[in-house]
Amino acid sequence: MFEYPDKEYSKDGSMSTVGIITDIHLRETYHDEIIERLYQIRDEQMNETQISHTFILGDLLQESTKHTDRKHLLEIKSIFDNWVSPVTYLLGNHDVATHSKDELSAILDQDRFYGVIRINDQAFIYLDSVREDVGARGVIGPDQRSWLDRTVSSDAVVLSHHPLGRFSISDNVWFGDYPERAYPWDRKEVLTTLQETAQVSVSGHIHQPGRTTFRGLSHISINAMSKETPKNPVSGNYALLNTGESLELTTGRAE
Repeated sequence: MFEYPDKEYSKDGSMSTVGIITDIHLRETYHDEIIERLYQIRDEQMNETQISHTFILGDLLQESTKHTDRKHLLEIKSIFDNWVSPVTYLLGNHDVATHSKDELSAILDQDRFYGVIRINDQAFIYLDSVREDVGARGVIGPDQRSWLDRTVSSDAVVLSHHPLGRFSISDNVWFGDYPERAYPWDRKEVLTTLQETAQVSVSGHIHQPGRTTFRGLSHISINAMSKETPKNPVSGNYALLNTGESLELTTGRAE
């Protein structure tokens, strides 16, 4: 099941821009504000730039009932079906609370939640770091790690919901008291594969921005689009990653 063909998007020129949104947490509380910010990001921020692809790094939902979550998933999908670029979804731990991965695959019309996309010869590897039975904790797993070992290239950008780098989260309102819930439990094994091959890892989950170097690899944490903190329930964060001779990350906020 791990031998799907890669996707490739070709555009003129060697530089491309990729959009990144993470931790949407669509829920009944603040529902309209979250939807409004998504439209703002699309129409006012990302529409001004030629976006080659957009990655959604998981936690589309703040889990509720299965019926409500399905309704919210379909609502999110309807927005991204009319996005400024093709979209790839990663899953977060909240997404699998009421739906299996097979159900999410059918609703989001995406065969799987890990793979490789090449844009202008830049490899973007996206990983599935969630399991239905482990709650907030992440895991890549031996099958996917084996696939990653065969797949990763020397300049790859690696995207995941759970961070692979080591970020300062002692004061993090969500994970400061339980740091083990912030990372995949097989992070060491994943980094052993990536440290001499990949260029950078990009992640969400911890609801804070950050950049760090760990195990010889650069790591970037993208801030949450909503539920950044209890006092900032809808923040509208997003990021743009420009590729070319070097990577350049810019962040923004729809307000």
